[in-house]
Amino acid sequence: MPSGGLFARAIDTMFSSSDTHCVDQIIARIDAGDESSDHLGTLRAKCDVPVAYDCEEDQEFNWYFARGQKLVRQENWEQLGQEIRQFDDMRAMTTGGTPIACILTKGAREDILSPIEKALRDKDGLPRTAGFAEYHEIMREYSTDYGIAAILAYAHIDAGWAWHDYAPHGDNESFLKTYRRHFSLAQEILNNFNALELGSPILASAQCAALPGLTNPHLRAVDDYEDLLNLDPTTPRNFFNFGMHLLPKWFGSYDLLDTQARRLIDDLDIIWGNGAYALTYTGALNHDLGAIEKMDTDLFLDSMLDIFERRTDQHTINYYAAFVSLTLGDHSKRKDSKTLRRKRHKILEAVDYIFEEHLNEIHPLLWYDAAVTVNPNLPNGDENFQKALGERIALEIMASRKRG
Repeated sequence: MPSGGLFARAIDTMFSSSDTHCVDQIIARIDAGDESSDHLGTLRAKCDVPVAYDCEEDQEFNWYFARGQKLVRQENWEQLGQEIRQFDDMRAMTTGGTPIACILTKGAREDILSPIEKALRDKDGLPRTAGFAEYHEIMREYSTDYGIAAILAYAHIDAGWAWHDYAPHGDNESFLKTYRRHFSLAQEILNNFNALELGSPILASAQCAALPGLTNPHLRAVDDYEDLLNLDPTTPRNFFNFGMHLLPKWFGSYDLLDTQARRLIDDLDIIWGNGAYALTYTGALNHDLGAIEKMDTDLFLDSMLDIFERRTDQHTINYYAAFVSLTLGDHSKRKDSKTLRRKRHKILEAVDYIFEEHLNEIHPLLWYDAAVTVNPNLPNGDENFQKALGERIALEIMASRKRG
């Protein structure tokens, strides 16, 4: 367990409110004097929920990620492309709902992306991009293999975001030019394939991910996501990304977000009941709480129950427990209108039901990720640090709710 001082310094700016269940107060209790193993043991006993440091979702993700990376290092591109296409055709996903084909492509592009991201992050000169030339050579050799195409398209999209996110303030035009160039290359690759004709969710997903690089993405965003959701209406991440891209800061508006979320209820009621509404809004709220102004909170809560009926895995339950507790929780930097605060508090009360009826184990990385939505300046540390912090936050929140 990291030192209490590090915990406190990491998140002390998140907190201060008179609300009994305020996230600020909970996390603020994580200080140097509260870091004893006895205190942690007391929290664990009070909450009486096991912590899954190596949950099934993480194991599956790590296995398929390593598989994709291994096949690239062995230069076994034919096998890799075949496996991506097979899992894509099967709509196969992990226990927590992550498409396996997407994980394979992520592992397959890791070796060319990680050095670029590290060089940009550490400001260690301009990164070497020779790996992309090699991948393009492979693409020419396997020109009809859309599994290989998906790897390269996503590699360019990820590289583009790396150049965008690490662009220096002020004189950043060269970085943004490279960002646009990578997205343009991704689009060129995707233009060679038709996701609908191939029945390929991973290509449709890549097309949606490439939207920020288009000249007028708002003209096609809804249609592109409609294609993706027709091909794969069962993956929660597709709805999350759609909700995010429907925000005013991207390609939509709050009115369009609400219209599309309600449309998806009718289109996908056989699969999700009302669940598509909450899935879409969740993606938006993760990036902009202003979206709650248009949201029907009663419908959102009803929709969330439909999700829990269909996604009973603990990954999904932890995701929503952390989302409601932290992303929608109280803290000192909230600048809510009265309407927004009232709606947010109504949803926040549902967390007790999630804890009591659905949460059977804690997945600490999901809690850490949700905490980052409250304070993006939380230290990264290594994965063990993130898990330790995530566990402590989850236990403190659950214990506080029990006291309430």
